[in-house]
Amino acid sequence: MAINDLTPDEITRALPRIMAWRIDPDEPVVCPRCEAAGLKVIDRSARPYAEWYALNCRACGMEGTMHIPLAGPSGMS
Repeated sequence: MAINDLTPDEITRALPRIMAWRIDPDEPVVCPRCEAAGLKVIDRSARPYAEWYALNCRACGMEGTMHIPLAGPSGMS
């Protein structure tokens, strides 16, 4: 997983929030840095190989991207 401008603790908090956003994108997302509601999540994924998310918080100015690699097709090494 690659990340811009987020600490390990923020990454830990961001992952379940992104998953919740994927389930219900209309529900407000809380920023992993300042805990304010309203984190903007943009899915820039290139599935089936990776998930990419752009994160932006107006409250604290945090901007970052998260890259979550996914398993490639079976038989590839």
